[in-house]
Amino acid sequence: MKSLQFAVLAGSGLLLFTACSNLKEAEHATSAAQIPPAAIKAIEAVKARLAPDPHMSICAIGLELERNSLVLTGEVERVEFREDAMLALERAGVKAEDQVRVLPAEELGEKVWGIVCLSVASGRESPDHKAEMGTQMLMGQVVRVWKRLRHWLYVQSPDGYLSWVESGAVALSTRAEADAWERTEQVIVTGFDERVLEGPSLDALPVSDVVMGDRLRLIGAPEGGWLKVELPDRRAGWLAKDAVTNYAAWKASRRATPQNVEKTATMFLGRPYLWGGTSPKGLDCSGFAKLVFLLNGIELPRNASEQAREGRPVNLGDDFADLKKGDLLFFGWPARGERPEWVTHVAIYLGDKRFIQSAQMVKISSLDPGSPIYDAGHARALLAARRILPEQ
Repeated sequence: MKSLQFAVLAGSGLLLFTACSNLKEAEHATSAAQIPPAAIKAIEAVKARLAPDPHMSICAIGLELERNSLVLTGEVERVEFREDAMLALERAGVKAEDQVRVLPAEELGEKVWGIVCLSVASGRESPDHKAEMGTQMLMGQVVRVWKRLRHWLYVQSPDGYLSWVESGAVALSTRAEADAWERTEQVIVTGFDERVLEGPSLDALPVSDVVMGDRLRLIGAPEGGWLKVELPDRRAGWLAKDAVTNYAAWKASRRATPQNVEKTATMFLGRPYLWGGTSPKGLDCSGFAKLVFLLNGIELPRNASEQAREGRPVNLGDDFADLKKGDLLFFGWPARGERPEWVTHVAIYLGDKRFIQSAQMVKISSLDPGSPIYDAGHARALLAARRILPEQ
């Protein structure tokens, strides 16, 4: 996964917003003399401190001129962010009017939470079907809802990632309703791709598809080989009993061992690569690592660059002797001059110089030049390794 690039147009003095929001950029250019450089520097410092990754925090603030007066505009997720920005301007000797909106948006009322009600909800970088897909969320996951734009919702998934989803993908709820959903008796889908049907028969019409990792509420008593379930948006139907298991029992049974990680990872062999994919329907490199560890009870951040800060560093060495099965391998470009290290890919180490990755498809590759599955490109780009699993 790549990160969006943001910049300050120093020549025009225009400060651009730096988050995945629908804020409009200022349509008029102003001179550097009109917006003091000290003000731009102060606001940039606040954003770098409070929201270093705009995919994870909302601090989309900027400066504009309105009738020769400086105005601080934009959106933040916490009132403290706005206060910090105004204080930074004051310390820089700059006066500005505060027009920053604190989310969640008032028009949402109390329904500032949501439960994913599609098998897979696609989260996009902007509220448009043509926009880049940045992530996916699974049915039953509870998300934070920050604002609405037409039929799109700006949400934050359990791993903290911000994206836009269509409103039909999420059942809006209050905090109490979201908590009640989490407490209800649920089943988790353990089959790759199943269907919820209108009746306990293969001839019944489908209500929804479901995929591995989806969660549904259990209602009623079993009937033959079928269970009656309810989706987060209150649609109900029947699901094959052998396609699911009790969620609480499943969660308690997770054992994040090297062997279990390998077993889970190899289940996805041959699955297609999909930019932004984190579900069995398609996976990018970090989405693959994320799903494998999620199914073993460990929640990883969304992007490879964020996963590279998890766990503990492991020495690569000359022959990879210190690596263990289940370690994460990171690839990309090393730091050079003022350019920082750039992580572009992640894979899961399997031992004996082999690793499993999502690149074109989920496949096993090798760091050994003598192996028939040697991946020369990624071997040259190997940067680091991290140990996520607990010591056995």
